[in-house]
Amino acid sequence: MFSGQLPPYLEPRKFADQERVIEGEARVGDLPRLREYRDSQDQPVRVSLAFGRDEDGRGRVQGRVEATLILVCQRCLEPVHHPVVADVDLVLVWSEDQAKALPADLDPLLVTEERLSLAELLEEELLLALPLVALHDECPRPASTGSEPEPEGDPDDTQTNPDNPFAVLARLKGRRK
Repeated sequence: MFSGQLPPYLEPRKFADQERVIEGEARVGDLPRLREYRDSQDQPVRVSLAFGRDEDGRGRVQGRVEATLILVCQRCLEPVHHPVVADVDLVLVWSEDQAKALPADLDPLLVTEERLSLAELLEEELLLALPLVALHDECPRPASTGSEPEPEGDPDDTQTNPDNPFAVLARLKGRRK
């Protein structure tokens, strides 16, 4: 499933005790929840995660997940290659109560089993790092701005122009007179 030394499953408690570092690459196509990004399936996902314990003895996962996803620009509706970078800093917790007891500045990673799917962790972090709206810095083909010259003719010609979406409203308004 994953290239390099990326394991399909993580053992968070064991990895934190051993202070293991996981580094390697996967493909976007290896992550089921990212399959809707069809044009991105062959894009690499770079992973660097370090497990350990903080000064309070809590298990911790820190690192970075990076990928480039091909999204649809919401301005011009053309594909845009958008780098997605997720800085990971999670505290391992084994119950909802432990998660609630964490300080507000710490994000929990709820571990309910001995093993945790690496794909699920990567998917979650990348989805959270996606932009709300994908846009080009400068669109290659500008979308219609409405500043094109008006067609010549009578502006009140809405009743005879079938392409005008307000023609029906103009006819109805004319009947009231």
